[in-house]
Amino acid sequence: MKRKIILIGIIFLLFVGSAFMIFWYFTKVEESMFQLQHAREWAQRPFPEEIAVKVFFGNEKNNPGAANCSAVFPVTRIVKNDLVVRRAAIEELLKGPTTEEKEQGYYSSIPSKEEVIEFREKVKEETGEAPYEGDEVKLKSLKILSGTAYVNFSEELKAYGGGSCKVAAIKAEISETLKQFPRVDGVIISIEGDEHALQP
Repeated sequence: MKRKIILIGIIFLLFVGSAFMIFWYFTKVEESMFQLQHAREWAQRPFPEEIAVKVFFGNEKNNPGAANCSAVFPVTRIVKNDLVVRRAAIEELLKGPTTEEKEQGYYSSIPSKEEVIEFREKVKEETGEAPYEGDEVKLKSLKILSGTAYVNFSEELKAYGGGSCKVAAIKAEISETLKQFPRVDGVIISIEGDEHALQP
């Protein structure tokens, strides 16, 4: 009799366990189907071809005389909404402020084309050898690894000419422009692969 009761108990537990497993299985299947449908709808939703990004510059009106060397302020630029939107933001930064933005007090500490040429010719005149051949600062590479953006510029960035305040301003413009994006917590800036080239 006792053996019969135990057998019935085991059968009951197996039945309850099986029912629970079946319920759990179909719940998970339903949840997975919902997630799959949601993913399909998300993938099919129309994305805008262009997107607004922030580009950071110094501003004489907001920070007179560059009292705070690292103070930078955003302007909005419209770029193509694709996988290289971070690169597009830096390329917009390298273009410098527009005429309208300059009238509002914005300026860039990254050397302009005119400054690059002037610095190159000055060094060439003094030393007999040009420090670089190009006429403007170019973005050579940009990659994101473990929350850090590694951004590498051409040697024309050397035309900044030195100075701790100038270096701080350049770093702030580049870093803040990149930190607006998800997964970018820190920024390492290099010139032709040299992470120590941007120094006072």
